[in-house]
Amino acid sequence: MSHVAPLLADLTDEQRTAVEHGDGPLLILAGAGSGKTRVITRRVAYLLAQGVPAQRILAITFTNKAAGEMKARIEKLVPGHRVWVGTFHSLGARLLRQYADRFEIDRHFTIYDMDDRGRIVKNAIDAAGLDNVKFTPERIGGAISRAKNLLLTPNQYAKQATDFFEQTVAKVYPIYQRHLRQANAMDFDDLLFLPALALRSNDELRRELDQRFQYILIDEYQDTNLAQYEIAKRLSQDYPNLCVVGDPDQSIYKWRNADIRNILDFERDFPTARVVLLGRNYRSTQSIIHAANSLIAHNQQRKKKTLTTDNERGEPVSIITFDNGLDEAEGVVLRIKQTVAAGKFKYRDHAIFLRINALTRSLESAFVKHGVPFQIVKGLAFFERKENRDVLAYLRLLVNPNDNISFLRIANEPARGIGKASLDKLQDFAARHDISLFAAAGQMARITEIKGKAATGLRDFHRTLTELRTKLDLPPHELVQLVLEKSGYEAMLRDSADDEDADRLANVGELITAAKQFWDEDHTRTISDFLEQITLASDVDSWDEQTDHVSVMTLHASKGLEFPVVYILGVEEGLLPHERSMGRPDDEEEERRLCFVGMTRAMKELYLCNARIREYRGTPNYCIPSRFLHELPPEVQHIDTTLTRNYARTAADEYRRKIGNAASDWADTGARPYLPAPPAKRAIPLPIGEAPTGELEPGTLVQHEQYGVGKVEEVSGFGAFRKIRVRFPSHGEKLFAGEKVKLKVVKRR
Repeated sequence: MSHVAPLLADLTDEQRTAVEHGDGPLLILAGAGSGKTRVITRRVAYLLAQGVPAQRILAITFTNKAAGEMKARIEKLVPGHRVWVGTFHSLGARLLRQYADRFEIDRHFTIYDMDDRGRIVKNAIDAAGLDNVKFTPERIGGAISRAKNLLLTPNQYAKQATDFFEQTVAKVYPIYQRHLRQANAMDFDDLLFLPALALRSNDELRRELDQRFQYILIDEYQDTNLAQYEIAKRLSQDYPNLCVVGDPDQSIYKWRNADIRNILDFERDFPTARVVLLGRNYRSTQSIIHAANSLIAHNQQRKKKTLTTDNERGEPVSIITFDNGLDEAEGVVLRIKQTVAAGKFKYRDHAIFLRINALTRSLESAFVKHGVPFQIVKGLAFFERKENRDVLAYLRLLVNPNDNISFLRIANEPARGIGKASLDKLQDFAARHDISLFAAAGQMARITEIKGKAATGLRDFHRTLTELRTKLDLPPHELVQLVLEKSGYEAMLRDSADDEDADRLANVGELITAAKQFWDEDHTRTISDFLEQITLASDVDSWDEQTDHVSVMTLHASKGLEFPVVYILGVEEGLLPHERSMGRPDDEEEERRLCFVGMTRAMKELYLCNARIREYRGTPNYCIPSRFLHELPPEVQHIDTTLTRNYARTAADEYRRKIGNAASDWADTGARPYLPAPPAKRAIPLPIGEAPTGELEPGTLVQHEQYGVGKVEEVSGFGAFRKIRVRFPSHGEKLFAGEKVKLKVVKRR
């Protein structure tokens, strides 16, 4: 056992219990900053040390970044290990490619991103003969995504569709799926949807994969949806050695259809499960942990526990109140600059978290104005630049010639004399003969209506790609370079007189570098692997933690990260908690968990910021401090800053004139900001009949004089800004101004 001792030497008793657990289900309730990644990696190394073959172990996490970190840690403990570590989506893609014959698909499928999905949805809406203004691709696509996450096939969805909107989605859904299959493409949801359905219906495949992955470890289990839950459960029937790690207090992805019940009910699903609680926090000061505990204790959907820490007490958590949103941005940036100038912290030690991306605009201006380096962590912007998307479309079409979306993007990039009219004729020919656009371009002699430059351009395009397809076995970076040369794309940028094209040329050069770095990590990787990694990347995968700059990101993106100093902006009613959660207790609890996640990212100092006045669409609005601020302990420090008092007075006066608000608390200049009484948890039920719109709740059936009976879907905003969204079976969704609409209650929720 001497080879095992080093794996256990620096663990606490609770961590050691989790690592040494033998066979059978295991639930590790890991509080924020409690060393869960250490426990998972040590458990994998421990299993390997006990003689479990690497190919029998599967470790799943939620981002490529987390998977890379986990893989590196295991490699340090067990050099040369071959344990498969990845995300649920990459597991799904791997299974679909490896067992393509069982799924009756072509293993060279393309994974469509959100933009491509939107195009396919729009085509499906058009094919169904529907109005894509009233029923936008975003709304229809979102409904189809939810259906897949609930494992509803097109037929099943159609059977349960009750109102006009759902019946509309039911018409589009099968056409959308057919268009995906014709393009040999998958959307993100298919990567979970198809494997989950197969594991549910094909017991032979389920047994084979259960035998293959005898020990499964899943991180962030509280964020799994039904499809992910189904995959985990089906792969743990014959060998129920399922170890899940998570924290119900950090479940923040309900909007992605995550179901907190998956972790809350784990012991019901696996009655023999051992439960290990990791409640000691190694990240944050006592002040931060005490404040976070005080906040999250107000939630009901949780497994009650209290985080503890042996760290120092540290600086008190601070609430900072600013006059307005601009002052908030200026004030935070200046505070950071002064702290760095004093030598206390570096820029990279600071993070600013936001509930919504819209708040980044004023921050960017403040950063630039004061010369403070910053990085906004939002998606893989590098790969979303037009020139890189063009090159990636070439690569996708090489791997999958049925990818009509990519074909249309690059057929005339660079210009080959192929206009829209010619592409329309090509699409007509392809549709009549049930072939791809690429295949149709190979039959130009039969398409007599396309002539001249367009015909020559399509023939040359087809010939070039056909030649390049023979080079798919090249290392990814070499193939990217060859595509740039043979397609003429590199020459187009190099010979351009446009100064910006020089930057674009540098960007595609960086694309080659990215492909080279990807291949250097593993020489077995192919161009398909490179494309898959890019498509499945998350926002945080683009985060650069080495450069000395302030990190700005949403609270959702902050999950799994830590910083010495954290500022959370916009801690106000309608922002945090978000207005969409108002009147919905479950959603309000998720907003509280989101705030808890942001707070527990902080190691040394934590600042919760709010403004009295915040402009929205050019209109100054009076802000109410978040109810979450009431739920913090009394020792939290309050700081009131008055950078531009005159502006605040003017804006508040304008606001009062608009809605007749006589409140004067906004101008309190004491040491403690104005905190109104906490809102009631639920509205008091009223008798059936006329309904004051301020008391309506989502789920209430109401009657409108013009549209008939409908169901309240959402109530948001306050006073003159209150909005009520109602879905009517025959008229779809309607948005009403709360102060003007007359609704009668038919049935309360």
